[in-house]
Amino acid sequence: MRPAHLLGSLALSSLAVVGVAGAAVAEPEPSLSITPSPARPGASVVVSVSGGCTASSATATSDAFTSSVPLSSGSGGFYTGNATIKRNARPGSHTVDVACPGSGTSTYSITVAGASASPSPAPGVRGGIGGAQDGTTGTDIAIGVGLVALAGAGTVAVLRHRARARA
Repeated sequence: MRPAHLLGSLALSSLAVVGVAGAAVAEPEPSLSITPSPARPGASVVVSVSGGCTASSATATSDAFTSSVPLSSGSGGFYTGNATIKRNARPGSHTVDVACPGSGTSTYSITVAGASASPSPAPGVRGGIGGAQDGTTGTDIAIGVGLVALAGAGTVAVLRHRARARA
């Protein structure tokens, strides 16, 4: 092999090794996590970012959040903070920008669910309301009063009979 070819091959090999080693040493790509996910309007969520930032804090902003979220650093390069999803946040995908001093801004996507975090109470069972569905007439009221009076009279008769039997 001629010396020029040898030097050229050696130079290309060196560049390839340096390029691979440089990629392996580079900062890991940061990742974002929102818990719970998908987030519901009005809900409080935990925003977690890992990797890509070496500052003491970071900030997350989104049009889905009620305000910007300060993220404090914890162990292992994790940054966490609490956010509240706007009650009127539209369902679907929203962007979240995470700014880390000295490392720039990373953009992520989160999903907001369609239902509100504070659902209204479930309605009762639709069991019907019997014969009063079409309205109550005077005849219905008279029959009801008569039945209550008859039951009262029957109770009084039974109680008197027991009292005489004991005496």
